[in-house]
Amino acid sequence: MQIQDPLWTSAELASACDAVTARPWFADGLQTDSRDVLPGDLFIALKGGTTDGHAFVRSALENGAAAAIVCGDVPGVEKDDLRLVRVKDSEAALAAMAFHSRNRAPAKIIGVTGSAGKTTVVQALRQSLENVGTTHASVKSFNNHVGVPLSLARMPRNARYGVFEIGMSAAGEIARGGASVRPDVAVITAVGGAHVGNFPDEKSIVGEKASLFSSICPGGMAVIGIDHDHGLDLIRRASDTGVTAITVSVLEKADVRPIRMTEKHNCTCLTADIFGTLVTYKIAQPGREWVLNSLLVLAAVKAADADLGQAALALAGLEAEPGRGRAHELSLLKGKATLLDDSYNANPLSVRAALRRLSLTQVSENGNRVAVLSDMQDLGSKSEEIHFSLVRDMQQFNVTKIISFGDQMAAVGEAAGVEVLRWNDPTNSAGRLMAELGHGDAVMVKGANSAGLHELVRGMLEISNDETPMAFDTKRSAQFAASGR
Repeated sequence: MQIQDPLWTSAELASACDAVTARPWFADGLQTDSRDVLPGDLFIALKGGTTDGHAFVRSALENGAAAAIVCGDVPGVEKDDLRLVRVKDSEAALAAMAFHSRNRAPAKIIGVTGSAGKTTVVQALRQSLENVGTTHASVKSFNNHVGVPLSLARMPRNARYGVFEIGMSAAGEIARGGASVRPDVAVITAVGGAHVGNFPDEKSIVGEKASLFSSICPGGMAVIGIDHDHGLDLIRRASDTGVTAITVSVLEKADVRPIRMTEKHNCTCLTADIFGTLVTYKIAQPGREWVLNSLLVLAAVKAADADLGQAALALAGLEAEPGRGRAHELSLLKGKATLLDDSYNANPLSVRAALRRLSLTQVSENGNRVAVLSDMQDLGSKSEEIHFSLVRDMQQFNVTKIISFGDQMAAVGEAAGVEVLRWNDPTNSAGRLMAELGHGDAVMVKGANSAGLHELVRGMLEISNDETPMAFDTKRSAQFAASGR
């Protein structure tokens, strides 16, 4: 049995951030949430806007944390507890740990940003590169001022590849995340109107995303998806920064593009030119967006000097992440239906992609394609204009019915000439929605995080997984009563 080196030791932490520790220890994991702590983990207490991690140090230690990094008083824990590690500022200590971890691992580092597809590309890269060597990647959507350094500080010292998601909701966040990651390869998936309410216009978002180019290590490359309105601007900005740009497109002439492609309802087969190398492969997901994602992945793999063949093989087994397009079969009282869980978040680019995916999903001869949508957020004064830009998409992708948890999406559906049902509370609508579905239908759930549509999906899956029709019927009746029908 091979014994892994610890993730962090007391001596290494002291060197990285001047931490004061009372006894030697080593840790195999790093957590900021006490509920996630496993025996032998290191817990770091961060002070947030609404919560203070110091209030949960006791819980972390009770869960088996080897040590806890703190910078203040710790309720319920003795001041001289040998497991407490003292620093001046916990957030600064995490940043120093990220810097130390980035330098100690002999890894090729890939940074990923974009208005849509970031997490999908990160996870696809992880699965592709794991076939080649030890790979570490951001989990969930750990892409902000805490998530980026935390992901870096978790990177094993023997990692050959590191893949990190860098997000933004305000100016300066990409530059700050990029400075921590210092990628050898930077990937920009696409640029659109996500978070445009926090910026003067989309051009400002282009500038924010392009700030990642300044963080690329000498000799590194930028992989740029250009199937959007700002592709040429990104190419120019990469050139101005002195970075080699690799362009990627499903639709246009580019360094990375499909040569031949066959789309089916459950997969896509294609031959692609990966800037000079022809690769034939299969993606275990349908839709143009998944083709683009796969091309971005293979471009980044080649730019990182990794094995293209192994990466392409991994794409054949690629599964969508929960909340990001994962397909489920629902058991109804009479028959089956398909659920596309895209409930994690919503912006104009990702809603279009979800509608296109719904259009590719097989339905029965009389089956419906149902889109369950909530209003998009963070669009500012342009919210109505951006919402109504989806009218043509709803018509083009043959949406049969819209169930809307928001007035703007309902208005868009009505303008598109689609049947619209206006509902209020997604947390109490699972049974009601199941009752709306018939055998051979397909339903796609897409909305802003704040809408809580993931709870709707969870409820539908729980009802579907019940073994007896009676259990479903009881739940359905309860939901109908709650909804007033």
